[in-house]
Amino acid sequence: MRYNAAQAYLKTQVTTTSQEELVIMLYDAAIKFLNRAKIKIKERDMAQKGILISKALDIIAELDGSLNVKQGGELAKNLHTMYFYCNTRLLKANIELNTEIIDEVIHILSQFRSAFAEILPGAKHSTSAPASQASLY
Repeated sequence: MRYNAAQAYLKTQVTTTSQEELVIMLYDAAIKFLNRAKIKIKERDMAQKGILISKALDIIAELDGSLNVKQGGELAKNLHTMYFYCNTRLLKANIELNTEIIDEVIHILSQFRSAFAEILPGAKHSTSAPASQASLY
């Protein structure tokens, strides 16, 4: 019963949240999963570590797949390249159990999240942005 209520709440939150806020939520979730994966590496819980890194990879893939390359232009292409870089680094971190690589990806995603919150209209703590940047996703 409690699970159904949580699912209904989450569905309502996602359907009533702006696109900009959803992107920020995705960054937050990926960062959260990666921080938890680092803990699981230290605890030697390889199964959970793998699940958490996979969740972060899924989010990065969603962010990458949502890019609007036509309207986002060079910025969208650069983000695509950085998402690919993050994916390859996380795959390496997963195999090598390397928390420093995970920290590197967390730093990159945190920077993207902060920049995104600043440039997109409607996002938390945003300033006004040119319309061309607003169509990045």
